[in-house]
Amino acid sequence: MDIKPQIAVLKDSTTTGTTAELIDLARRLNLPLINTPDPNFSHVLTFCEARLELHTLTTAKRSPLSVDFLSGPAYYRFIHDRRISQPLAKAVGIKRGYRPKVLDGTAGFGEDGFVLASLGCTVTMIERSPIIWALLADAVTRSMNNQAIGAIFNRNVTLKLADTIDYLSSSSNIHDTVFLDPMYPSLPKSSLNKQRMRTLRELVGDDHDGSELLNVALKGARKRVAVKRPIRAVTLDDRKPTFTIPAKSSRYDIYLIPYL
Repeated sequence: MDIKPQIAVLKDSTTTGTTAELIDLARRLNLPLINTPDPNFSHVLTFCEARLELHTLTTAKRSPLSVDFLSGPAYYRFIHDRRISQPLAKAVGIKRGYRPKVLDGTAGFGEDGFVLASLGCTVTMIERSPIIWALLADAVTRSMNNQAIGAIFNRNVTLKLADTIDYLSSSSNIHDTVFLDPMYPSLPKSSLNKQRMRTLRELVGDDHDGSELLNVALKGARKRVAVKRPIRAVTLDDRKPTFTIPAKSSRYDIYLIPYL
């Protein structure tokens, strides 16, 4: 997937990452390495206090973008809500005594995949944006500082930089559930207007291949495909689900493979 904004890796006197780390990051993502902010670039990846962050240079009002499993919403959910009765768990098919093997085909910031892994599922997280993947991989590495959370990632999570359509079309791995959370349509009052989501949209744009993604997922899942959608949005590809699980501000459209 092409990186949409002009992005560089920044190394200057205020960053805390080593030169070797930043050179390797720039090489892996095929990005230029710069020593000072440059007006030719709208965003820079850099280390601040040992955390990889994406900074937007075109506006001083936007906070840096990073991923973290040791604080914030992901950590809160880990501490306070590991119910198998929550909508996400029910959507992928978790039951007492059963944990499906899940492919999270739109990993994003990794929060849903982490919840599923913390509930005992084996999760393959796939992210096709190199920038989001780098932020997510950095968060996984930092999670190793926490014994409990690090153990979850070591035991239950595989993270891949890939296009899910290509991956499912070529992989021989069988997953019980394929979970999809495509980029929501941009609406004036949607959560996409929040800073994190605005930056995410700048990086990845809309998921125009959502219909193809669903069709490939239906062929690659052994038991079900679960698609997270805005609560009032049309179904993906106008395909009627087997059933729907409502959540607070969204819903999960469930496609049971044996009944399709």
